[in-house]
Amino acid sequence: MARLTVLLIFLFSAGCAVKAPAPSESQSTAKPKSGGLFETTNTVSTNLISNARDMIAKDNVVDAIVLLERALRLDPQNGYTWLLLAEAELSRMGFIRAEQFARKAVLFLSKMDQIQAWRTIANALDGRGDKNAARSIRELHNVR
Repeated sequence: MARLTVLLIFLFSAGCAVKAPAPSESQSTAKPKSGGLFETTNTVSTNLISNARDMIAKDNVVDAIVLLERALRLDPQNGYTWLLLAEAELSRMGFIRAEQFARKAVLFLSKMDQIQAWRTIANALDGRGDKNAARSIRELHNVR
């Protein structure tokens, strides 16, 4: 039993002492650049967003939402897509989902771009009948 314990301790300590290999030149250690409001890193996602915007302009909001959800599966950290999805939901009276999507957009947008997301949140709260919360959001984030 003592030999087994010593062997296990030796194996575990030897396993912890192994150095991880250094990244090769082909492997980048830099973090990917985060895109701005109109910058996406995925061209397929960009095409889906463009098609969705065209559909929204033609009042085909339901199909646009499907395309935006697909774009988010490809590029889930694109705040602009979350915001566009929130505004599409707001236009079809989906106030709860609009608020949720706009709050998600806030996580990925710059401070300047967050203003539109906060406006969408306030409008969704207004639509739900929560006037006090909407007023509070507008005052807190200086949104008109």
